Amino acid sequence: MPVFRHALAASALTAALAFAPASDAEEPAAPAAKEQKSAEPTVAQSKAARARKAPKGSGSAKPAAEAPEVKKGRLLAGRVQKYYGRSKDFSAAFAQRYSYLALGRVDEKTGLVQVKKPGLVRWEYKTPESKLLVLDGSAFWQWAPEDNQVVVKRNVQATELSSAFTFLWGKGDLLAEFSPKAIALPDGMANTKGEALELLPKKPGGSVQKLVFSVDAKGQVVASQVTDAQGNENRLVFSEAKVDQKLPDALFKFEVPKGASVQELP
Repeated sequence: MPVFRHALAASALTAALAFAPASDAEEPAAPAAKEQKSAEPTVAQSKAARARKAPKGSGSAKPAAEAPEVKKGRLLAGRVQKYYGRSKDFSAAFAQRYSYLALGRVDEKTGLVQVKKPGLVRWEYKTPESKLLVLDGSAFWQWAPEDNQVVVKRNVQATELSSAFTFLWGKGDLLAEFSPKAIALPDGMANTKGEALELLPKKPGGSVQKLVFSVDAKGQVVASQVTDAQGNENRLVFSEAKVDQKLPDALFKFEVPKGASVQELP
């Protein structure tokens, strides 16, 4: 879905809604093994060979000790997963700063995000211009009033979304898709007073090269920063966060405004 992915790349959802890496191409089947039973070592022979290679007095190899920053990162990721796993809905104001590395340009926007399980999202820009993005559980909608245009991608499957986003409604597994590490808060996030969690995709090559969360003591993500393959940075700082407000489903229903043009994405 390159068109849909490109449409989202310029939106705030890039900071959280990241498509899972494409599945690896199937490896060619291994050639059939020739029958050479006489050449295959027996279990006893294999054990003897391992014993000859192992230095005297050595027992079974112990796993390498986990680095402190990795251990802390795993704890932070677990805290985030647990917090959103038990929250039914939440909303927050956001301030976005998108830095385009190659262009040397920075765009700043503000708005409101609302999320409700299972997988309902309303992302509304307030400044500098109005724009609305909605995930209604089965389709993605983008409405730009100034252009009088609606873009829609139907039949969005949960499997298309990375844990970088689905953790918001308690799905997915950050530790399964990312390698965590605790780091110092990067510039622009220091005033969030959280602990910084760096997440590197285990399958490189996607649009997200690095994801950093600022996590508070409860496990809430108070800021996020995504670095993409081109080195662009998308930073979001959240405020006025509220959880379990019983947000009505009607907030996540989108109706095409009368007279608006509609572009259907494949």
